[in-house]
Amino acid sequence: MHRTERSGKTFLLYFTFTALCALFFFLGNNYEPFALALLFAALSAHASPTGCCACFAATSAVALSGNVFLACAGEAVILFIGFTVYGKLGKESRESARKAAPIPFFALFAALALFAVFAPFSAYSLPPVFSFLNDALVQKIAAAALIYLLSAVFSVAVKAILFRLLKCRLRADEIIFSLLLFVLSGIGMCRAFTPDVYLGAAFFILLFYSAAVKDASSVVAAFVLALPAALTGVPLAKFFVFGVAVAAFAPLGRLPSVFALILCYFFFGIYENVFETTTSYLVPWVLCVLLPSLAFLILPPSAIARAENKLVFYREKHLSRIAINRNRAAIGEQLFEISAVFREIESSFTALSSEDSKDGAKEYMCKCVSDGVCGRCPGFSECNKETNARAQIEKLVEIGCIKGRVSLIDIPEKLAAACRDQSGLLFAVNKQLAEYRKYIVEADNAAGGRELLSKQAQAISEILKGLALEQSTPFASQRDKEKAVATTLQKAGIVCSETMLCKTFSGDDSPVLSLVTYGKADVKKIAAVASEVLKSPMMISERITLSDDKFCCILRKKPVYDAAFGVASMKKHGETASGDTHSVIRIDERKFMVALSDGMGSGEYAKKVSETAISLLESFYRAKMPSDLVLSTVNKLLSFSKEETFACVDVAVVDLDSGKADIVKIGSPMGFILSENTLKILEGDSLPLGILEAMRPTAATYCLKDNDILLFVSDGVTSAFSSSGELLDALKKIPCYNPQEIADNLLAEVLRRENGTAQDDITVVAVRLYKGAATESAVS
Repeated sequence: MHRTERSGKTFLLYFTFTALCALFFFLGNNYEPFALALLFAALSAHASPTGCCACFAATSAVALSGNVFLACAGEAVILFIGFTVYGKLGKESRESARKAAPIPFFALFAALALFAVFAPFSAYSLPPVFSFLNDALVQKIAAAALIYLLSAVFSVAVKAILFRLLKCRLRADEIIFSLLLFVLSGIGMCRAFTPDVYLGAAFFILLFYSAAVKDASSVVAAFVLALPAALTGVPLAKFFVFGVAVAAFAPLGRLPSVFALILCYFFFGIYENVFETTTSYLVPWVLCVLLPSLAFLILPPSAIARAENKLVFYREKHLSRIAINRNRAAIGEQLFEISAVFREIESSFTALSSEDSKDGAKEYMCKCVSDGVCGRCPGFSECNKETNARAQIEKLVEIGCIKGRVSLIDIPEKLAAACRDQSGLLFAVNKQLAEYRKYIVEADNAAGGRELLSKQAQAISEILKGLALEQSTPFASQRDKEKAVATTLQKAGIVCSETMLCKTFSGDDSPVLSLVTYGKADVKKIAAVASEVLKSPMMISERITLSDDKFCCILRKKPVYDAAFGVASMKKHGETASGDTHSVIRIDERKFMVALSDGMGSGEYAKKVSETAISLLESFYRAKMPSDLVLSTVNKLLSFSKEETFACVDVAVVDLDSGKADIVKIGSPMGFILSENTLKILEGDSLPLGILEAMRPTAATYCLKDNDILLFVSDGVTSAFSSSGELLDALKKIPCYNPQEIADNLLAEVLRRENGTAQDDITVVAVRLYKGAATESAVS
């Protein structure tokens, strides 16, 4: 279906070109090749040289002269050769295209020279003041000069009509040159046929345009349509009346607008006594308004609807600052409210301390012991007077809470001397202490859970607050730069109807450029133009489809560095799965995270542990939570397991703008930073994740430079070497250019040392940082 539509459009373009060429031959009395200017313009707009030249030569047959046909055929051949040579040279390189640019103009000059020398020509009779121009050759040279000038004018007009009309606002020169092309086409129609024929076509265009737009621009359209007829003697004032009448009734429907046009037309006929003329004059006069009106009335509604949608879509603004800023403000306000909710949740968890409940538990134990043992003792009254039994029991319970269990030596001296049932007392206290220990474990777990949720709520609150600040900041207008981008894109041959420039709110004020383009625009050229105008390397971040041939491109600042990754791994011999898990994710446009987790042991359970740790790290870092909170949360979540669940983890978050790498090591073997001539060892002394609730990871920040390689390995690699020195020697022998080659070679060396059998899970992750290629200029 798309191929059929494309073929239909191509046929329509060639048909229109052929018709216009035929009309242009009637602009002069000698069939001067004014259509040659149109041919040059079409070829400049990258039309097919073969088809266009053939159509031009064929339309010269309207002159009914063999000499005119031969001259035009020769002119077509010269332009065909010129543009063919230019097209082949232009494909080789930009420099060759620049050097070949004059070839089409030389070909046009040669074609016009052929016209001036060989084309038949009858000199025009000029007023006496121009008697020096009465020579036929002089007039042909003047006509050739005029055609050469029109070629440049029509080139601008044809490109504007084909590539920019109804897509973006035309420049003043494009509008003027397009109007000139239309006026000359109308004059040619008037001369080729009669003014009535042109008026019929103009009436149809006026009615169709008015039905599509339904506004006062129909009056402007009427003025433009009146120009060719006015130059042939038709009064210009009539068309203003026609335009006003049609514009006034167009919103009511097609029939009222047609009725208004015919009524005004016949009113002028009565005023000019047209109905008193001969039938030969009256019939064409009546038909020139009735036929286009009838054709307009039977036109399918879908045709007008398509035109209306095209015009409305052209006028619509897709990047309205007001709407965007209002939406951003509303979203920011809502995010502030949600942030406050999470802040209140964090405050509530912090306020729920367990210290008061522990003191209450001690009082409860003392009461139970006193009531259960002392209350049934017949000597309690005498004992209580001598020793203050309740205070002595409180001391005993306090000692038990500290030791976990009490014995005879823990009973206070006064209480030991007076108490008649010491064994019963110890039994009751130890029984209460056992219940107390269970309670304390549950209370501590609950406190740990509250602390975890409190920190998460605090982090979410801070993230939402940051997003609220970002969304609440309105886009500032930078129209000068936006206009410069649009103008430069136009010079580069890219149609752009809208541009909007704003800044990111990540702290670096990086520019973000949004623009609307048409067709299969070269994204590399767009990025090059944006980089040149904004004085900052830009890249296409998103490309959103608005319609079949209309797209919104979003460009962001290109990071200074790019990264290449290499991974090599092998599971332990005899195991079904590897306990090592690695991850490389993009946190945002300018940062990425690389992580390696080695789960406890080998096999499926170790794999599950390491995958869990990596999955948690990925999720938290993507949410841009603070690194210390991420690690403590993952550690606590792993420690909640009833089984032994721990993992050795390497994490690095790398900034592609500065090369800064925040590296965290938790119970993992040594890592490395490989430079061209140096090798830096990354070591850590913390316990793995999940062993203790309190965790002290080894964290450091390093600044990576161009072509530096960050290397993480699991303990399956380090255990294959008898010492760190051997591992360092092996790394020095591996070329540090390709990260995948480094990973593969190190894995091969480990297997060689273990006789081809992996004694443990082996994983090598290598990341190479390098500067991205500079964006080349796209503006010729």
